[in-house]
Amino acid sequence: MHGLYRHPERNYPIKMKSYLLIFSAVLLFGCAVYTPVKKTKTEDTNPSKEMGKSFVNEALQHYQFIKDPEVVNAVNRAGYRIVRAIGSNPESYHFLVVHEPQPNAFAIPGGYIFMFDGLLLQLKGEDEIAGVLAHEIAHVERNHFFKDAKKIAALDIATIAAILLGGGGIAAATIASAANIDVRLQFSRENESEADSYALRYLRTAGYSPRGLLDFFDNLLRYERFNPQLVPAYMATHPDLASRRDIVANFVSRETMQTNPDLLKKPIEPDRVGWGRVQAVLLSHDQKRKEESSILQALGIDEMPAEAREEVKDYLLGVTYMKEGRFNEAISKYLSAIERNRGNPVYYADLAFSYLKLQDLSRAREAALQSLRLKADHAPAHVILGILDQDSGNLSEAINHLEEALRTEPEDLTANFHLAMAYRKSGDAVREAFYSARYFRINLNPEGALGELNRAKGLAAENSPMSFRILEEIQEIRREGL
Repeated sequence: MHGLYRHPERNYPIKMKSYLLIFSAVLLFGCAVYTPVKKTKTEDTNPSKEMGKSFVNEALQHYQFIKDPEVVNAVNRAGYRIVRAIGSNPESYHFLVVHEPQPNAFAIPGGYIFMFDGLLLQLKGEDEIAGVLAHEIAHVERNHFFKDAKKIAALDIATIAAILLGGGGIAAATIASAANIDVRLQFSRENESEADSYALRYLRTAGYSPRGLLDFFDNLLRYERFNPQLVPAYMATHPDLASRRDIVANFVSRETMQTNPDLLKKPIEPDRVGWGRVQAVLLSHDQKRKEESSILQALGIDEMPAEAREEVKDYLLGVTYMKEGRFNEAISKYLSAIERNRGNPVYYADLAFSYLKLQDLSRAREAALQSLRLKADHAPAHVILGILDQDSGNLSEAINHLEEALRTEPEDLTANFHLAMAYRKSGDAVREAFYSARYFRINLNPEGALGELNRAKGLAAENSPMSFRILEEIQEIRREGL
């Protein structure tokens, strides 16, 4: 799932205008735990899921989420790989990326795991993402949220969202003090240790190196050392990080010695190029980093293999400029990268998208076709050709290209959006509504998705394959809240 695009209709919710004062005592536990106002239980109600849905609903109203597929898919790929490997239901987990500078991540009941983009920028690759997510998944799987039930009290969800998504900072602490609230954002030391222990097992089961969790701890401790005025939120909400790092290091050393002693001398090299693309996308959201030298420093270009450094530098700068809308500069960088390597389909697809945005349609088509010659199922190239065919009135070819893209990347925002438009132009109102709903759902607008799904339901033939797909989507949104 590596879509290239951000649709212009993206919504960025504003921050909460004010916190609500609370008068009941509370314990906020875990990397992010809350307890909502008690509801009447029904036989079918899952308390954990209901808590999580309520929290997510509040968060969606007030916070900005990263929806770019480049970033979201990197997190989902690692998270769902772990969930599947340990035998849990992937449909019950959701991984969300919050646009906040603090290095933080947390889980809430029901399988909802939040990661801040400030933390993602501190990580070096998928093994480290997996290390963080494995720890948070362990809190969910081990049901740490309800280990200390006597201390759980009713709390206003909006206030909890403010405290947790605000990083547990000064404002949150002041509110808590004014309301006489005992606010502790961490789990007990025993629960944190258990989560680390299970995280290491999960990583091994999923085929990740447990070194990823160790490298994550090392990077976070390094961040604290060089930024003493900015205490990472993750360190505030996950106590005794240095001691936990040492325990994980001992485990990694023992396991490595038993399985492959040579790895102790030569650490696993992360995929700096693949992860570099994700970080380039994140940096495109950072208004403070516009100069080339600043971007390259943040991307750690000097740490990349010398023999490919110039090609990678041009490529990643091209990604950053493309995502910022600086398409002429992006084209220049991609052409330079292609001069060094004519066999990479990603370069041509990115180049095609940049040409498309500048309305240079013939060059866009040529570059997209070259991308497909190199990799026939490369989804971004199919999306570009779908858009070009749709605009030229060749709806049958447009639909074929866009559906081909979704076979590879079903969560691609742009493919779903343009497929809905293509079906609208072709007169297929059921599929127009269905793919509009998919677009809304991926764009974290579940209410909009339900509205379109109900429209599609009213139009679809009873007991048709499409009607069953529609009902399945409706049931999932109602069950999961997303």
